[in-house]
Amino acid sequence: MLRSNLLLTSLILLSVRGIAQEKASEELLWHADRPSPVAIYRDLDCNPTKPGCFHYYFQAPAGASLAPHRHSVAMKITVRFGRKFILMGDLDNARVQRFDAGSTFTIPANTWHVEWWETETLEDVEGIGPMRTEHASTETPRQDAAGNRR
Repeated sequence: MLRSNLLLTSLILLSVRGIAQEKASEELLWHADRPSPVAIYRDLDCNPTKPGCFHYYFQAPAGASLAPHRHSVAMKITVRFGRKFILMGDLDNARVQRFDAGSTFTIPANTWHVEWWETETLEDVEGIGPMRTEHASTETPRQDAAGNRR
């Protein structure tokens, strides 16, 4: 009886330890996004702030949004799953663009844009650094799918 209890306890401890190690390794791969505490990113190849090609995943939860900002380099975006909404260019006159899973588009260098996600979304982002990001304001103008500001 004592031997079987020790064996069971050992198995439970090994399972808990394995889960903890797996969780710790996942936490090393994914990081909170720099401008937004709700989105996370994972560098796949190189650092966007350093010279050279970069490639990372950006995952946004449903309801997340980013205020007007622009990047110093062009970025190729592929929506892996979910749906992304974006306004680009002259934000007062821009029309909302919607990108569903499988869509690929480019945000040109130095183009002001606002982004939001109504469903959990994973994006694949590529570019050539070094990339700098400039933020315009803390407010995020949003439009619904019909183009009405809210």
